[in-house]
Amino acid sequence: MTWTQVIPGVFKGSPGEDHIAEEVELRVRMSNIPTETMQTHRLETWEHKPDEPWWSKVKEYAEGHYEHPFLSLFGVVGTGKTHIALSIGWRWLRNGSAVLYYQTEDLLDALRAGYSKWQGGDPDGYNNVLQFARNARLLILDDLGAHNETEWATSKLDQIVDYRYRHRKPLVATTNLALSRLPARIGDRLAEGALIQLKGGSYRGKGKTVKK
Repeated sequence: MTWTQVIPGVFKGSPGEDHIAEEVELRVRMSNIPTETMQTHRLETWEHKPDEPWWSKVKEYAEGHYEHPFLSLFGVVGTGKTHIALSIGWRWLRNGSAVLYYQTEDLLDALRAGYSKWQGGDPDGYNNVLQFARNARLLILDDLGAHNETEWATSKLDQIVDYRYRHRKPLVATTNLALSRLPARIGDRLAEGALIQLKGGSYRGKGKTVKK
């Protein structure tokens, strides 16, 4: 099976010399998770303090156990939000779940690009991205709130977050902002889930795995 990227994060398969695609490879390709983080961004590589009370919640969520399907990671740049979010994503992939990862601005760019194709008569793109973002077993939205906030962007993010909220589909969000600075309904939806505040100095520049 040969996989061609239609737009960022969307792949279309066609028969090739090898007709049997590895299931794990397919899940990784569809996830949009940077493959270079496969070894570096794992729960096992997170250097945490033994008294961090939220760590057990992260490990439980990584295994698919949660009271509410939403998990939000807060903290300034460099405190490890992306590391933890990707670690959860890799664990879900290993356990056989479909995962979709996007930095929020990249997701909006993909939706815009797909929408332009859709307006031109191409049925792929926009609908594929939107439906996968709605229905993937796990959606990871990185840097929520760092995007260029327009009415269209807010509407699309609200549409995705609200759909997953109503259908109780797992969502991991990372943000540098307080809930009160996010669009109102998105902030309200996230507030009902698990909230983890990451504190401490930045890991950047210390010769350790780069963490966001």
